[in-house]
Amino acid sequence: MKDIKEVRFPYKGQILEGAIKRFNRKTVTVETETHTFRVPYQLTTPRLKPPKPKSNTKKGKKWTSSQTSDYQRSLTSVIEPLPHKRMKVLKVAVKLLGEALINGNEEAINEITNETISELNLIYKLPPLKVYTSGKRRMTRGGGGQYYGVYRSRGEGENRHSISVYSRTAKSQKYVAPKTFLRTLIHEWGHHYDKYKLSLKSTFHTKGFYDRINTIYEQLKEPLNSK
Repeated sequence: MKDIKEVRFPYKGQILEGAIKRFNRKTVTVETETHTFRVPYQLTTPRLKPPKPKSNTKKGKKWTSSQTSDYQRSLTSVIEPLPHKRMKVLKVAVKLLGEALINGNEEAINEITNETISELNLIYKLPPLKVYTSGKRRMTRGGGGQYYGVYRSRGEGENRHSISVYSRTAKSQKYVAPKTFLRTLIHEWGHHYDKYKLSLKSTFHTKGFYDRINTIYEQLKEPLNSK
């Protein structure tokens, strides 16, 4: 295709001829003696074909053996259910969390959420994890969705791990429904569990990941069933 330097194409009942200036995604830019046109490839003579799309380096990049191993472990690993002797404390916390969300009590939401996560970390012997809960959700780049929460691991020391779970919706800024908030909280904590209990360098949203967080969520959601 690059060897062809000139083409002919129909335009308002005429056949024009011009020099190729640029190959675009759907058209080719052709310069005639008087004007520059963007001509569909199927109208050119000789017939041109669009250039092949450039490969996306991120999408086309192969996984390392470490990433493949992490994915398989995430897929197949299970989590031990919460022990019954610790459930009473957790369910009381979840009930209070639901009430705080309904009442819009930001201070209580943050305090109870941190207590809940601290208890989960104690049970599963995980590093400390700070939780930030105030603020509205951020819209995704395309504007079609919202970020519910995020897990971060930055710097050094035991205070480098954190979760942000947004307590209000992006558009209406209403407080998030208690069950949705709890599920998001457990979801982000699940990445912390995978990173330190399963020793994964890369955490993935595998079926195993969702099975693990659902195990915890199903045990904790009972106090919110009426909310």
